[in-house]
Amino acid sequence: MGKRRIWSFQKKEFVLRIIYIDIDSCRPDHLSCYGYPRPTSPVIDSLAQQGVLFRNCHTSDAPCLPSRAALFSGRLGINNGVTCHDGPASQLRYAGRGHFHDPTRPMWMRYLQKAGWETVCFSGFGQRHLAWWFFSGFTQNFGNQLPGESETADEVTEKVLHWLQQNGTTDNWFMHVNYWDVHHPYEAPERYFQRIRDLPCLPYPNAESIAYDVQHYYGPRTARDWWYESGWQNAQEGRRRAMPRGNPDTYENYKGFVDGHDAGIAYIDEKLGTILEALEKLGVRDETAIIVGSDHGESIGELGMYFEHGNACEGTTHVPLIIYWPGITDQAERSVESRAIDTLMYQLDLAPTMLDLLGMELPTNWDGISLASQVRGSVGPTRDHLVLGCGIYSFQRAVRTERYRLIRTIHSGLYPYEPLYLFDMQNDPYQTQNIATEQPEIVAQLDHLLLAWLWQYTTGSEGVRDPFQEQLRAGITPDIYCPRWRIEERLQALGRDDQLADLRAHRDKKPALRPW
Repeated sequence: MGKRRIWSFQKKEFVLRIIYIDIDSCRPDHLSCYGYPRPTSPVIDSLAQQGVLFRNCHTSDAPCLPSRAALFSGRLGINNGVTCHDGPASQLRYAGRGHFHDPTRPMWMRYLQKAGWETVCFSGFGQRHLAWWFFSGFTQNFGNQLPGESETADEVTEKVLHWLQQNGTTDNWFMHVNYWDVHHPYEAPERYFQRIRDLPCLPYPNAESIAYDVQHYYGPRTARDWWYESGWQNAQEGRRRAMPRGNPDTYENYKGFVDGHDAGIAYIDEKLGTILEALEKLGVRDETAIIVGSDHGESIGELGMYFEHGNACEGTTHVPLIIYWPGITDQAERSVESRAIDTLMYQLDLAPTMLDLLGMELPTNWDGISLASQVRGSVGPTRDHLVLGCGIYSFQRAVRTERYRLIRTIHSGLYPYEPLYLFDMQNDPYQTQNIATEQPEIVAQLDHLLLAWLWQYTTGSEGVRDPFQEQLRAGITPDIYCPRWRIEERLQALGRDDQLADLRAHRDKKPALRPW
């Protein structure tokens, strides 16, 4: 073990290394430390035991591109311009003039870089989404050495280990490591499937709820229409396992999908263990902060969607966040209760939290707040609600309070979505009962919060244009991954005339620029 260094928050002198493990599409309730019955994440669990675990962390904007734009820029999607995967709402609003970055709202990797930190990226994400801003502020970028499509945890970890051998004992570096394997098409090696296949998973969805979804939902990535297209290549023999070829329209078929999701977590967890072992051998394990997070979760049955991130339900926006910070979170006297933090938070709160822990001055125009006090085990600022969005497959915004989740559908895409949902998250965590008509007062309260939020960001001298409205004015709908004609042909060919008529009725409804 390396000799522990002492950090002084008064002197603001630190020698530290930070690794951010970014697991794509990882639902927190599929990690053992968040209560999942399957042992998917023993390494992550051990970090949680020495760190802090945030129970109510949400990405402000889902899915992949909007989420990372928000996290990296420190700004909500309505501010940075990215709420979708294509069209005007996929273009980052550059914070600055000419060739100068705005120092009040920097990309936080660039902020670290200007403070003298080496910043290193192991991710093909920028190539995958043609998002070149993603690499802003990284001193070294190894993303171009990765396939940029579905690189495996082995391929990513190999490059990480090589870099650590060359540079791991130097001071003041930040590393971003992005793993893709929890995102479909679920191609983890077979041994990880064997580890979890026969073990129980969550009580929802179940055979009854899946049968209901088969009858009441249609559209891409639903129980009956998951495979709305063909052409995905089979997995390479001996290296990867192909996804189930059937739809998750029975519980048995669903199990094949959830096994793939969980096997991906187990695969990544083991590779994280390999990285921690390398740090141990280098003598810097107890001098390196480890942060584990995800860009978004997955809807697994919520609003009829399976193993995709195309609505503003809890499954999509809720993300894990675990922070292990040596010298702060690993104190032996730290109580178990202080290690699990329940406050509502945006994922983009991570950037000011991390800089605060480093003793750095925080940029003045980020949308995030520092939760460093909670990481240290004391009382800190809290939020009483969040406004969350999703911009592929459907356009939706949600208001999340401690108890309720209101969802407003701006454009339903190819789904039979209602304009309004209200869910009691304490009594209905999987969002199966829409209680909007029974609770008009709660709806009015949360609608007021949503309207006030929109007013705050879209009016006045600093007001911005709502990216969703820009998208709709450009005539761009959320069904970029599945043309409408494909689902219409499928419904017609299968004799599902009632659902075809319903889809066409939704098509003929012009979405309102304000959904209420």
